[in-house]
Amino acid sequence: MTSRNTTHQQRIAKSLSAILGCGHQEALRRVREAAAADRLPSPLNAQGRAAAVGLLAREATMATENRTTTTSPLPEPRTPARCVWPWSGASGLAPLAPGTVTSLVSLPTAGRSTLALNVALHNAMEGICALFTSGEITSRSLGQKILAARYGFDARSQEPPGGREAFKATALPELNAAPLLRHGARVGTSAPDSLRAGLVAAARKNRTLRLWIVDSVWHFSDFTDEGRDTASTMAELRTLAREHDLAVLVTSQVLTTDPQDPDEPVTAAHLPDGMASHSDRVLVLDRPGTERLRRGDTYPTAATLRSLSRPGFEVELELEPEHCRFVLA
Repeated sequence: MTSRNTTHQQRIAKSLSAILGCGHQEALRRVREAAAADRLPSPLNAQGRAAAVGLLAREATMATENRTTTTSPLPEPRTPARCVWPWSGASGLAPLAPGTVTSLVSLPTAGRSTLALNVALHNAMEGICALFTSGEITSRSLGQKILAARYGFDARSQEPPGGREAFKATALPELNAAPLLRHGARVGTSAPDSLRAGLVAAARKNRTLRLWIVDSVWHFSDFTDEGRDTASTMAELRTLAREHDLAVLVTSQVLTTDPQDPDEPVTAAHLPDGMASHSDRVLVLDRPGTERLRRGDTYPTAATLRSLSRPGFEVELELEPEHCRFVLA
C-alpha cells in the first residue's frame, strides 16, 4: 500500500469515526476492509473520499439495524412521486425534481429562511424525507419555528391549542414521526459533512432522503482574497444533488445597488458568484417595505415569490409572522 493511499484511508476513517461515533481504529478497520475488497471509489480525491465515507456510513447503519431487529425492516411509507411546494400554483416556479438545484434569494429580513423551512415542513408532513441544514438559525429557534408553522402558536409566549398535556399527547408524536431532519451546521462544517449526517439520520429512520434545504450558501463558502467562494459551493451542491438524486433548495441573501431604494428589483446581476450557472432555477422572494421599517411602522406581510429563470411566473403570498409561515394571498 502506498503512503498516499494510507493518507487517504486515514482521512476517510477520521470522517467516518465522527459520523458513527466509533473509535478511529474501528473506523480505520472498516476502511481497510473496504479497500481490500476493492469497494472504495476511485480516485480517492476529495469527492471520492466523501463518497467513500457516505458508503461506509450507510453500510454501518444498515448493519446496526439488522442486528437490533428480529423482523424484516418495514417498507418506506408511500410518498408523492416528487417534492412539492406548499402553495397551489407554485409548481411552475421550479419542479424540485431529483438531481436539481433551486436557489432562493431575497433582500435581508424578507423571510427566505422561513419560506425554506415551510417547504421542508410541508414535504415532511407529506411523507417526503427532508433535511434542513442551517447555519443561520439556532436549533432552539428552528424548533420553535417548526411548532409555530405547523400548529399555529408561538411556543415562546402562547399556550398550545388544547393545553400542554393534550399537545404533548397528540401533536408531538405526529411531529416526531414526520421525516423532517435538522442539522445545525457549525463554523467549518462542509456541505458534504452536513449531507452525510442527514443521510445517516435518514437511514436510521429507514427513509430515503429526497429534499435538502441549505440555509445558506454563504455559510459553506470559504473566504478568499476576493470574498466568499460561493461559486465552488454552488458547484459542490450541484454535484451532491446529482450523486444522491436529491432536490436541493439553497438560500442566499442578496443586496441591490442601493438597498434603500425599494423600487430597484433583484435581478441576476445581484446573485452570488456561481449561483446562476449552477442552479436549474433561481427564485426571488420580494417583500416590499422591510427595508424601511421603523419603530411603530406597520409590519409588511405581502410577498411575491417569482422566478428569475422564467420571467412572468410568480405566486402572491402573505406572511403570518406569528406563525412563521407564508400562505397564499
